[in-house]
Amino acid sequence: MNTEIGTSVDSSIVTVPELDKDHKYHVFISYSSGDSIWVLGLIHKLEKTFPSMKICFHERDFVPGKTIIDNMVECIQSSQKTVMVLSPDFVHSRWCLFEANLSLLQDCIVHKDIVPIMLKPCTLPLHLSHLTYLETDDEQFFDKLSQVLLSNNDPMARSLIHYQSSLLYSGKTLLTLTAVNEESESWQPGVFSSSPVPDSLRAVVDNPQTYKQAIEIINEVKPPKSCLRYTACVVLICALCLVLAPFCITFTVAACFTQVEYKNAGLGSLIFLPIAITAILAPIIFIKTVCWNKQEAKRIRQKMKMKTCQANLLLYDSSLLVGCTSKSQLFFVYIKLFDCMRTFQTAFGYDNVLTKNMWEKAISIYSSDYAVCLAKKHFPFTTTEPPGHLKDGICFCQYINTQLAES
Repeated sequence: MNTEIGTSVDSSIVTVPELDKDHKYHVFISYSSGDSIWVLGLIHKLEKTFPSMKICFHERDFVPGKTIIDNMVECIQSSQKTVMVLSPDFVHSRWCLFEANLSLLQDCIVHKDIVPIMLKPCTLPLHLSHLTYLETDDEQFFDKLSQVLLSNNDPMARSLIHYQSSLLYSGKTLLTLTAVNEESESWQPGVFSSSPVPDSLRAVVDNPQTYKQAIEIINEVKPPKSCLRYTACVVLICALCLVLAPFCITFTVAACFTQVEYKNAGLGSLIFLPIAITAILAPIIFIKTVCWNKQEAKRIRQKMKMKTCQANLLLYDSSLLVGCTSKSQLFFVYIKLFDCMRTFQTAFGYDNVLTKNMWEKAISIYSSDYAVCLAKKHFPFTTTEPPGHLKDGICFCQYINTQLAES
């Protein structure tokens, strides 16, 4: 993290916009108390560079006796722009206040420019994930920040910042979760943290226990118990095959062309047979041993995909699906399946056990691959028949219909 706040802005050639009757401040800065030293330094630099700029921040301008939320709402409403200084402390402390009272804050935020500053690396909350943030490590950070803060509130001036009225939409990828054992052997299944619920999923996961249970289902995949997990064992088997195979093949070929009279013909056959079998099996064992890692990794991925589909049986009620293409990553996608479920009800009947069974079977077979297609924004086909329920995309029942048609 770069703690220096340089400036190349010439205050003599820039003009701070006039405040209209609805605003008392040019900018409200929201930050965590853990980042106050850096933020106060930024405020000092801004006020020194632009003496006429009115800056609002909680340590100076919050009204005693009012709740934090009431103070925040009032400061946002009375400021032309809002700066949020993002850090792990901000996400885990102050942002939870925003999330808990999002309905109260959303109306005033939607009409304001939000300027996120990434002070320390952290996972962006879902409701900020659509914003372009400024990085403090950028050599032109202060110039860019000044440009945004000094601009008028018109569409042409908001080149760095934008707001989407719809924070969630069907098909939106909310999170790519990395396994805690990402660097493990290829034959080891991925293990994922089940708590706490990641910040980017909190807006859709109502019950943290549901998320925990879903992750625990995926974590149920166990590593193989084969001795081939150990490098020494693989080397030993390969070495034996490399030694035995040429010997057995040579002996077998020689025996076929050399006429040897055994006193006991039956005994000669018994000696020849295992050597011939060894000559055949040794190369097969060698190939199987060398390819074991690749084959086992494929089997682990398949098992994890099956478990991911089982996890989706818990998650789809929260408009959430998870997909798995490798042992080390999970893709969480926001998708509403109510219309697709109604299609199943139309096909199999309402309030029908068969309908429920067919729906759950579809989730348990196709949901993981479908979530991956949404996350990667790529489907292995172009047809969209019959008409689907997902705007600018392929809905779940369309996906199933196409997969069944191609199978």
